[in-house]
Amino acid sequence: MGNIYTNYLETLAPISEGLKEALVQCMVGPYPVKKGTILLREGEVSDRAYFVVKGMLRLYYTVKKKQVTSRFLPEYSTVIPYYSYFSQQPSYESLDVLEDSELIMVTRADFEGLYAFFPELHNLMRQQLAKSVVWSDERSMMLRKLSAKERLEALLQKFPDIFLRASVEQIASFLGVSRETLSRIRSHR
Repeated sequence: MGNIYTNYLETLAPISEGLKEALVQCMVGPYPVKKGTILLREGEVSDRAYFVVKGMLRLYYTVKKKQVTSRFLPEYSTVIPYYSYFSQQPSYESLDVLEDSELIMVTRADFEGLYAFFPELHNLMRQQLAKSVVWSDERSMMLRKLSAKERLEALLQKFPDIFLRASVEQIASFLGVSRETLSRIRSHR
């Protein structure tokens, strides 16, 4: 189970045995995390990257005291609050655990220390960042171009069981609609 993260990374780019071993040495977990745990609060500086072995996490920000979900992160997701992690500035997002989960964690310091010894890590991170940029671009276009009903359909294609894993409020905020609008759309499906 300790190699589940390195196996995932190999789906992004080939990695050497040396890098696999070094990553395994840096990893903590998998370890259990209870539903409701907040791993990062808005305003804190992120110094950890996570990999979701089991369960689901959520990144969200707050606008006028309302939480707006920016990402759902199910199994086999790499979770990095990118802005704070790379800039080492306070995060504008919070990260919480939506279900009892199992996570693997790597500190930023440990991960950054590997770059000098494993240049291939640069390509690996480029692949991970590209995947995240594509996802963010898809979400941005979804919010700008699709109707509320089409947004829900797109979400259900990616996460067919999302209503079993997240609250209606969290899903509505992700889709950019009110809870009432989401309920109306669902009732007409």
